[in-house]
Amino acid sequence: MDKNKYITIALDGAAGSGKSTTAKALCAKFKYIHIDTGLHYRSLCLYFLNKNISPDNVLNFLQNEEINLCSFIEQNSAFLLLNQERFTVDQLRNEQMNQQVSYYARIPEVRELLLKYQRGLCQYGQQNGFSGIIMDGRDIGSVVLPDADLKFFLHADLHIRQSRRSIDGEMDSISGRDKLDSTRKIAPLACPKHAVSINTGVLSIDEVVNLISTKILDI
Repeated sequence: MDKNKYITIALDGAAGSGKSTTAKALCAKFKYIHIDTGLHYRSLCLYFLNKNISPDNVLNFLQNEEINLCSFIEQNSAFLLLNQERFTVDQLRNEQMNQQVSYYARIPEVRELLLKYQRGLCQYGQQNGFSGIIMDGRDIGSVVLPDADLKFFLHADLHIRQSRRSIDGEMDSISGRDKLDSTRKIAPLACPKHAVSINTGVLSIDEVVNLISTKILDI
């Protein structure tokens, strides 16, 4: 591994595939910054819901209101501030948000709003002393970081992913989320070109981390 190279890693997968757990473990191991782009969409979703803006009215709202996006860091992760407003993880990860977020995330203008910000986080991480970045989501390797040094796509059987969500206290319908995310017109969920596909249903978290670690050390 070239110790002077700032490493960019795209980590994609559906709900319950183990993206965030894997990314956090790797970031702690390699001193990388972690970006959970799902929380970006959840933050915008909550922001709109608090203002009573339905998905049908988002475009009109964005044409008339300015939204400022900036970041703050806690431990190895960077989080989004919307017009200096900060949401907690508990506010962003609950049944209401699970049911609503995909409807806002599929809006082209919402994705465009976040795209430049998300790409800029690579430089942001480097400026803040991290050795690399792991960004997880559903369109990272295909849209946000198409030239990432490494790309991974995590997947697992639906029942395994649903069980993981239940253990975490989240009772949303993963099959419904999968359908919305994989059939949207803009940046649908899919395994990116040249990505390493990993079945997290048959591997432990340690095995997944070790597999990806080997790829990182080979750069």
